[in-house]
Amino acid sequence: MRYVLLLLVVVGLGETGFAQIRVPIGKRKAADPVATTASEKAMLPRVGVPELIAMLEWTGKQIDTTLKKKGYLLMQKDVDSTSSLFLYSMLTKLEDGPTTVRSFSFMDAAVGELKSRMITYRTYDKNEFRDISSYLLANNYQKTNEFDFDEAKHSLYSNGTQEIRLKVITTVRDKRTFIAYELELGK
Repeated sequence: MRYVLLLLVVVGLGETGFAQIRVPIGKRKAADPVATTASEKAMLPRVGVPELIAMLEWTGKQIDTTLKKKGYLLMQKDVDSTSSLFLYSMLTKLEDGPTTVRSFSFMDAAVGELKSRMITYRTYDKNEFRDISSYLLANNYQKTNEFDFDEAKHSLYSNGTQEIRLKVITTVRDKRTFIAYELELGK
């Protein structure tokens, strides 16, 4: 059996490591045992509300690792002495279903001893938005305010300690309507 020798380079915080893997030629990767149906595969790149809330306390490296494992790509990274912005995106194309676009961004800002983080998660999947809304209502989040701002309808939810903003953003381009669903939270 013929093998291809792959050389993987792992770069992290100034350290470089090398590993070798032998991959048989002509062999296909086994089916993912965790997700077998198209709808289950579409759910893999989702980032759930509990995970988003937990990310407020995670390090940037933990967030990066989690998103990359889900298949997100780092699209933009801006870092300076007081703030950092990271933007990730994911495109899911199913053979027997629609294409779904998701994006995730987080921004950290620090001035002296004050530190804050803002997380934004956007999807164009109406069912995913329905799941997010259902989670909030099932976990004691109450709608505290609702208003329109330009193309977006904002709804504020709070459980008494955490406030989450949901947006439904409608954009019309070339006679086509696109609807994005966005969740924002911060500390």
